[in-house]
Amino acid sequence: MGEVSMATVGKVGIIRFSALGDIASALPVMRACREEPLIITSPLGESLLRDEFDDILVLQNKRLGTVIGLVRALRKRRLEVITDLQSNDRSKIICRFSATDYVNSNGIDQQQQTTRILHDIAMRSGCFQSLDMAPEPRERSYIVLNAGSSEKWISKRLPVEKWIEISRLLDERFGLEFVLTGSADEREYVQSLARHLPVSCRVVAGKTSLPELKGILREAFLTVSTDSGPMHISAVMKTPTMGLFGATNWIRSAPFGPWSIALYDRRYFSDGTPPQQSQQQPGPYYDNIDIEQGLTQLQTYLDR
Repeated sequence: MGEVSMATVGKVGIIRFSALGDIASALPVMRACREEPLIITSPLGESLLRDEFDDILVLQNKRLGTVIGLVRALRKRRLEVITDLQSNDRSKIICRFSATDYVNSNGIDQQQQTTRILHDIAMRSGCFQSLDMAPEPRERSYIVLNAGSSEKWISKRLPVEKWIEISRLLDERFGLEFVLTGSADEREYVQSLARHLPVSCRVVAGKTSLPELKGILREAFLTVSTDSGPMHISAVMKTPTMGLFGATNWIRSAPFGPWSIALYDRRYFSDGTPPQQSQQQPGPYYDNIDIEQGLTQLQTYLDR
């Protein structure tokens, strides 16, 4: 469809499923909707978004009968437009059979940061305004280290020696408590890492619900994280965030906002080009990541 005139637009639907980081990266776009939208998401998305949006329609699973039930529910809602921020086969079917105009990713430049891609899609509808890029002052509360990743993505995990270096530098610079986050599956790994760090730290990995994790990241002074869902949540909560990259693409998966930065090993990736495909096997991707570079670039936001 073409751009929708604001004079004709009523209720707006927004579709976003997938992994936690994918949903979190869409949050600034959802907030930019000119009116309260209907969010169409997964149970995971509902858990992340329910403190910010009242109108949420949940696709409980991927079974055909469930998808058909969702389509029927959408037809009853009589939306004026659906902004498809998922743009996969399932979301396209949902849009096509919902008797609603919709916009998707066709013709969008995919070689940019994910939130920018999603915002470009959304702006086609005429229902969204510019992203909120205004920073917020931070309390000198604590520093979050989100060191984990799923067993599938152990390639995202930095060497213990690197976390020791990072935590020592941040402790010398700020003298704040460290909070180590992670999922229940990462708890053993994070606890083991904590025993090696030369700083005082509190491990909450596996002990928080998703809303509680969101609150921890919202109130942090600084987050240093692997490429993960918590990294994206931290950034969209306007917490200064350093994303540590090597096995994955730091351009497309970069954390949101000028208060965030994607760091990578500039020796290993000497030409500045991310890996063409995400690497699932561990490798020496992180040995020379320079945290000082990140602190220098985020100084404005850490001094507020």
